[in-house]
Amino acid sequence: IHMKIEAKLALNNMRKNKRRTIYTTISLILCTALILTTIILISSIRNGVSENFDTEYNDYHIILKNLSPERFNTIKNKTYIDKIYIQTEENEPIERVDKTYNPTENITVYLKYDNIRKTCEYSNDIIKQLNLSEFEVANLLNNVKFNQKLFTVYGLIDPTINIQRFEGFSPVINCIVRVDYSYVIDIMIMIVIVTFSIFFIVILYNAFLITINERKKEYAILNSVGGTEGQIIKMIFIEAMLMGIISIFLGGHLAILSAKFILTILNDILENVGYYFNFVFSEKYIVFSLLIIIINIYLSILIPSIKASSTSVIQGIRNNKQIKYKHKRKKSILEKILPVEGKIAVKNIKRNRSKYRVITLLLVVSITSFIAMSTYLKYEKETADLIMQYDVDAEISFMPEYISENKGTVYNIDYKDILKEYEEKYKKDIEYIEYMEIKEERFLVEPAEVILVDNNVDIYREVLTYTDNSKSISMNIIALDEEKYNQYIEQINANYGDIIIYNNVIDSVISSKKGQYRYLHAFSTEKDFTLYLVNFLYTNINENENYLEYEIINTDISNRKYFLTDEYPEWFKEIKIYSSPTLFVNSDMYNKINNDIEKTYGKLFSHSGEETTRQFWNNGDTLRVKIKCDNIIEFKNYMDEKIKDSNNAIIDVKYYTLENAEKLLYIEILELILKVVMIAIVSIGIISTINIMNASLIERKENFNILYRIGATKGNIKKILLYEGIYMFVKAVIISAILSIPIIYGIIKHMENVIILNQLLIPFTEIGIFAAGLFMIMLIITLCSTKMIKEE
Repeated sequence: IHMKIEAKLALNNMRKNKRRTIYTTISLILCTALILTTIILISSIRNGVSENFDTEYNDYHIILKNLSPERFNTIKNKTYIDKIYIQTEENEPIERVDKTYNPTENITVYLKYDNIRKTCEYSNDIIKQLNLSEFEVANLLNNVKFNQKLFTVYGLIDPTINIQRFEGFSPVINCIVRVDYSYVIDIMIMIVIVTFSIFFIVILYNAFLITINERKKEYAILNSVGGTEGQIIKMIFIEAMLMGIISIFLGGHLAILSAKFILTILNDILENVGYYFNFVFSEKYIVFSLLIIIINIYLSILIPSIKASSTSVIQGIRNNKQIKYKHKRKKSILEKILPVEGKIAVKNIKRNRSKYRVITLLLVVSITSFIAMSTYLKYEKETADLIMQYDVDAEISFMPEYISENKGTVYNIDYKDILKEYEEKYKKDIEYIEYMEIKEERFLVEPAEVILVDNNVDIYREVLTYTDNSKSISMNIIALDEEKYNQYIEQINANYGDIIIYNNVIDSVISSKKGQYRYLHAFSTEKDFTLYLVNFLYTNINENENYLEYEIINTDISNRKYFLTDEYPEWFKEIKIYSSPTLFVNSDMYNKINNDIEKTYGKLFSHSGEETTRQFWNNGDTLRVKIKCDNIIEFKNYMDEKIKDSNNAIIDVKYYTLENAEKLLYIEILELILKVVMIAIVSIGIISTINIMNASLIERKENFNILYRIGATKGNIKKILLYEGIYMFVKAVIISAILSIPIIYGIIKHMENVIILNQLLIPFTEIGIFAAGLFMIMLIITLCSTKMIKEE
């Protein structure tokens, strides 16, 4: 009977305050939906790869080709090996075997480890156990492969074998992962659960605190007629339980719809990459999420219910505990400079700290979250440049003229005809540019001290005195056509005829498990210098030492003006990750350089009666064409047909979109999830702010009536509320800025494990737009809330 009475009273209370009940329930539905959506997405991404990615035989981590029975028996008993698949011939099917399997010669072995994150550690041990010869080390990259597709799903991007050779020592072989996102999803789960648990508790706590303050008289009357503290607590818990059940039910359905919608968007993004994520409803994740939600609801109502049950009858009827009067004190600066409405607004906020503190907290969480997420995403995108190296879809490389093996016939290749035929066949326009490139040429630099890096730098010694004399640096030479060259010099404010040097180089430090990268300037921008294209040779002085000498083979380049820049031209994003600076010239200068190289190629040099050949070969006769198209798979199929019909011409096509889009999978997923989280945070914050503002206006109804009686107008009341909103927003911005400093510092230090930058990547423009938008929403909420105030 008692329970029925308490349930009826709880339902009556919810009906009497429909607006607040609705706002609170909506906020809880959003919190519930976001927690469950994130968990469902994680389980779907981790475990929901489609059937076309056959997990029965494609869950391996590493492939070892041409393995002998002895070597197979050496590694098969490793405790960390979970599954073993073998393939006896290239076209034979893959089959699973156990550790008792007796292999034949030269089998291909597929290994699945017990922990994908320890792939590098385990693979290093496996390779060490194989005891490879020098020849096998040289061919290691052909015989050891990783399951890139599976690794990408788990956030391990570009696992590869790094071989470092040191003179006089055995080669050091390390498996490294270029970029490791495997921890990102785990961090995301933790952040979402912690952040939205805080939201959950704050929203529900505040909603019930407001409700309890409004109903103190009712609770006091119940106490006076025999109601117990336990009954009041039960009423509040029943009310919370009803809203919680509704929130979990509706939030769960919303989470399922949201997760399916987001997966659809993801699958559309990844359509050309070969991924398709199925919806996976993991019971253990869902149970864990529901447990978190229930604990949040319990913690949220515990303190308000105790407060309500412990309020005395007299205090409840007077309802005067919330307003605290303080002795007269010195006026603050704001109270001195603000108009009357502003002064009243500041006093109202200070008299009702608990309510306005919650609004400020919601704003702080929203702003701080956006700053942290947008900054983190900006750094992750910069890191993604290490993976996504190109801003074109494909590149064709070929010799414009070549001699066929068929009776020495000379053929000319006109790529424009090939591309025009593609456009006519598929009714699609295609963008392209042609360029020429010579890689890794040596340039003598005078004075030598302008070189700021050590990588790809050689020191030349004077033969007789053995003193350090000069330095050369390896550079890449790219010839732009007239149109592209003119666009580039206009972009960077250079002059026609200038030799443009892209001055950024990337320096890498490879550890046993990962690579660390940083951008450096190759040349000092504070001193003038001169470049000479040189050829070098080894000159033997004695049995123990070799000294480098050089011969200048081009002086035209030394007479030009050099323009150093950190901006690369469109279509040439790949130079961002070159370890050598890049030199951009027009076609005329390129032809002069290339001709001088051709003249020197194969020439013999003599010193002290000994002859030695030139140490480099020319790659400057290959024409390269960069392509941008709408459908890379369609273009690839077309080019495959053309290559078959090309009379054995050497035409090399690289499809960068296909190669790199897969690697950007986690960036796409991360960006999408962060945007969903951000929208949810702002939505929850807005709805909760509306709830609190409305509750506050209802409580202050008598205060407004007093202001009307002493001559205030509705316009004055609006100004008071606007000043309150501005005060809270400015305060929230200041707090958010202070809180963001250590967060951003932590992001930068964390990202330095992968890439070290000499600039801050804080997206100030995006943050400013977000803050302005949030401020406008705050003002709109305030103005809409004033409609509740009726002048009496």
